[in-house]
Amino acid sequence: MGDVRWLHPGDRLLSSDPLSWSFRDLCQAAAMLDTDDRMVEHLEQHAARPEVRQRLRLLLRLIDDEGDTAPFSEVARRYLAAMTVD
Repeated sequence: MGDVRWLHPGDRLLSSDPLSWSFRDLCQAAAMLDTDDRMVEHLEQHAARPEVRQRLRLLLRLIDDEGDTAPFSEVARRYLAAMTVD
């Protein structure tokens, strides 16, 4: 029997297009922006596409509406804000 390899939660997301992600996946990815440079690079690359920026804008708006109770660091919020600029 082979070894079980536990992957970092972001590994699955890094292998796919953010447009195919559920909202939960998108939230998970955004929460990782302050700790996972690979996720930052992955989302930055895809944020070049207008439809991905639109999804990120929506997420950022929801995070801002939630205020301090949203489980996202200021660093993650800044990354999201930078990625949503046209």
